[in-house]
Amino acid sequence: MLVNRMRPGLLLALWILLLANPALAVDGVLEINQTCAANTGCFSGDSAGYPVQIDGTAGRSYRLTSDLFVPDVNTHGIYVVSPAISIDLNGFEIIRSDCVGGSLGPCTPASGTGSGVAVLVPVSYSLEGVSVRNGSITGMGAHGVSLGKQSEARNLRVRWNRLDGIATLDASTITGNTLRENGAHGISALGGSTVTDNTASGNGGDGIQVESGSTVTGNTTRDNTGNGINAASGSTVAKNTSFYLNGAFVGAVGHGGEGHNHENGALNYLGRDRYWYMKGRVGGL
Repeated sequence: MLVNRMRPGLLLALWILLLANPALAVDGVLEINQTCAANTGCFSGDSAGYPVQIDGTAGRSYRLTSDLFVPDVNTHGIYVVSPAISIDLNGFEIIRSDCVGGSLGPCTPASGTGSGVAVLVPVSYSLEGVSVRNGSITGMGAHGVSLGKQSEARNLRVRWNRLDGIATLDASTITGNTLRENGAHGISALGGSTVTDNTASGNGGDGIQVESGSTVTGNTTRDNTGNGINAASGSTVAKNTSFYLNGAFVGAVGHGGEGHNHENGALNYLGRDRYWYMKGRVGGL
């Protein structure tokens, strides 16, 4: 009888213990949401409050299950201090809290040091292989996404961040993203990177900027303050489109070395009723 009387209390205690532990999806992916980020910490290695810190001890794969509301311009949303981490935003948004519920116009901050997703600062060359995909990042004090070498940024919607929308080190892959009205470059990647099928518009620097030996294909740039595409020596730039008020279509490709460029198109507004169009070798080659 005593055992039977104790059983409900024991079951309740076990249930509370399970709720206190980090939630694992069926496939073993660790979940991140606003509740655990703000109140308890989402898994081992993370504590309550922002940023959500991923040190790899809990696992390698993570998925958002709600929007994340970052409290101020100097705080990261997610801070990665381990290599080989995959983060699926799962269609949700990392957004600075001041941008929530505001007007439909830009909420770009004038200062700040926090990024939506950032690796250890200063960037460590040991933090390779971080992937961020499938969601939105809005209104951060520094970059939308700031990653190290061999990184991946895929299917992101990045806008109104003070610096670059997406910034990576060498040998990274950046594909299928839209970069809108970020304060510096839409995309900035170091050498040997592949940048494909992105759209960059209204950014304060270049739409896309890559260092030497990179491949830039199938992108669209429009109305960026700097160049539509700025690719350094030895890069291949092909089948891209640049339209309207980019500083230039392609700048500095082939500077200090050979670049391969073909089947690119540009239509730039130069003044009242004056347009410039070129298809083929463009931008100071």
